[in-house]
Amino acid sequence: MKYKRIAALALVGSILGGSFLSVAPVAGADSSVEKVEVRVDGQTIPEGGLVVDGRTFVSVKQLQDTLRAFLYWDADNKRLYLNKPNINLLLFRDKTPFGKVEAGNKIQFSVLAQVDSLKTEVDAIKLTITDPKGKTTQIQESALNTKEDNFWFRSDELRYEFKHKGHYKIQSFMRQKGGEFTLLAEMKLEAVASLK
Repeated sequence: MKYKRIAALALVGSILGGSFLSVAPVAGADSSVEKVEVRVDGQTIPEGGLVVDGRTFVSVKQLQDTLRAFLYWDADNKRLYLNKPNINLLLFRDKTPFGKVEAGNKIQFSVLAQVDSLKTEVDAIKLTITDPKGKTTQIQESALNTKEDNFWFRSDELRYEFKHKGHYKIQSFMRQKGGEFTLLAEMKLEAVASLK
């Protein structure tokens, strides 16, 4: 059995309760090891997972990316922590919220991130927008000086041209103290031919 590969995976059967699993035998492995396709909310986890003696194992890093959660490994106590804060994103033109724009227009807008259930200490937030062709523009990156588990953050205004029709992704990242930025929330903004 490939213990090194299995050692790098975490047991997630209870976390993936309603997720889809497609099973296939792993070449060269013990007959009790099967490779599985794992889908969470319709998104396939690239490396999939393994079923070993009836238990499902998935890469913790991939699970973190798919669930959009913080990951912390406490080596001293041999504990793994996943924390998924609740983040809601709203877009504003001046004081008016919006959810669609006309393609070809350049507008000035800001993003409001409402955060709650944050159970880890963070020191920065970053907001980005990605156009339908995949070009990403940073809206804002700011230091955070809060130990609150519940706060609001409103970005500075960004003047941005919506050149193409289609879906734009607004993404919110936060950085655990001493860590890296982690994608925690995403919303779609649609650019249409006409709002009339």
